[in-house]
Amino acid sequence: MSQVTSPEKTQVKSQEKAQEKHGFLKAIGLLFGFCVFLELFLRLFGYGNYTTYRPDERLLWVPEAGHSVTVINHLPETFNDQGFRRAEDVTAKQPGEFRVIAFGDSSTQGWGVGDDSHYSADLEKLLNHTGCTARRFEAIDAGVNAYPNALVAEKLKEVLQDNVVQPDVAIVAYSYNSNFEKLTKLQGPDREAFLRRVKMKAILRRSAIYNFVVEGVLRRLVYYKLRHVIMAGTLSSMGGMEKLDMDYFNQGLQQSLDLTRAHHVQLIFLMLGSKGQTPTEELFPFQKAMLDFAAKEHVPIVNMIPVVSGKDQDAVFLDPVHPSVEGHEIIAEQLLHTVENLPPYDEVCSSTTKSAVAATTTR
Repeated sequence: MSQVTSPEKTQVKSQEKAQEKHGFLKAIGLLFGFCVFLELFLRLFGYGNYTTYRPDERLLWVPEAGHSVTVINHLPETFNDQGFRRAEDVTAKQPGEFRVIAFGDSSTQGWGVGDDSHYSADLEKLLNHTGCTARRFEAIDAGVNAYPNALVAEKLKEVLQDNVVQPDVAIVAYSYNSNFEKLTKLQGPDREAFLRRVKMKAILRRSAIYNFVVEGVLRRLVYYKLRHVIMAGTLSSMGGMEKLDMDYFNQGLQQSLDLTRAHHVQLIFLMLGSKGQTPTEELFPFQKAMLDFAAKEHVPIVNMIPVVSGKDQDAVFLDPVHPSVEGHEIIAEQLLHTVENLPPYDEVCSSTTKSAVAATTTR
């Protein structure tokens, strides 16, 4: 014989369910309201305004044009429509202009330093205060965060083939993102899946809460692991480095050299050291390969490892690999010494010196 529920009990249960539902919705509303408040509050301090990167069929990811701020210090970070870190687009070179362009990863892009403090900006200032007054010097920053050496070479190829920048000197900086080298080999569905992950990360990076929590508070614990999941498809920070493809790396160096020679551009390699690295310790295989290639092919190379190893490491580095403002200044000074001794620089500036001497002797 089944038990019949009284109308009163049914009404009580309905009220209890309604109260539970109301409590749940209220909690959700409070949580949503708190998140909105936190999002807006954090935006007052620069969060939610980090540089985002859009998918690119050729280069996999490129910076979105516009004004943003650096992850640490929240300093101005501006990209033009060409993906260069500068406010204005680079137009066809005019008579009297001498252009230097630097390719690399986040260290070249200027991670954690302002628009006027990365080594390309410093180099431009130094070049325009030399004795070569007949020329206007431009140093263009083409570095992109997280680019491996293979993408650095591909970015150089894209810029030279475009034939707008027409640099006199191209600097190719060593990248520590060796675990991403294999990404450039992705094809078909794998490549499309990766581009979707790039798009997903761009959406996440627009959130101030994500910036603050993941890339700020939990940066060392979560961010780099999350980045590897999104970018490399693995939790391992060594993912992609199990078998270093030295032939592929050397092909990239050779491609860069062949391209610059074909376009009559002087190539310079820049070996960026890490915090605490000394000239006596064993080099990473790609570092050694770049030094060996430069020696074999007579490519000028600026080796920063012995230069910065004797300096206060906390003063010249923001973290294990990224240079500080002072670190960028030191890099620019070393590059200046090399550029001033290059044939293209001597060719355009020696005529200035000769004209000045001639003018003096005829007075």
